[in-house]
Amino acid sequence: LLKQIDSEQGNMSQYHDRQAKIASEKAALEEELVMYQNKLVKTEQTRVQATNDKKDLELETVAVKKDISDVEMVIQKLEQEKTNRDFTIKSLNNEITNQDEVINKLNKEKKHISENGAKAAEDLQVASEKVEHLNKVKQKLEATLDELEGSVEKEKRARGNLEKERRKIEGELKIMQETVADIERSKKS
Repeated sequence: LLKQIDSEQGNMSQYHDRQAKIASEKAALEEELVMYQNKLVKTEQTRVQATNDKKDLELETVAVKKDISDVEMVIQKLEQEKTNRDFTIKSLNNEITNQDEVINKLNKEKKHISENGAKAAEDLQVASEKVEHLNKVKQKLEATLDELEGSVEKEKRARGNLEKERRKIEGELKIMQETVADIERSKKS
């Protein structure tokens, strides 16, 4: 019985040793568990923070994508506006070129008209001098005409007087011829 008790007590001491060892292992494992639980809490907090950061980044990414989309739309509008302005500038340059051609043509016409005007003024001066000369000639001719008309009038009067004189003389001649004929007849009879 003692042997059995001794053996059982020996077993008890082994059991106590084992129990102490298990208790120390348990304590170590509990510490390790607490450490792992703390680590798990920290990891969970880190995961939650990472999830929140991820959501924030996704929201920021959406905002950035929207901003990029807006910027791309603005760039597209600006490029369209640039294209429109380039077209307008090209049209205006073409219009300027056409206007320059018209101005050059008008300047040539103006020069031509100016030259023609100068020539016309010169021709007018020559014509004015000719008209002045012809007016002087006309005045002389009119004076000559007046003199000639006066001479014609005098000549007409002189002819009229001569005609009267001739008729008078013819009348007297007839009378004398009749008288001579009467005298000759009287002499004959």
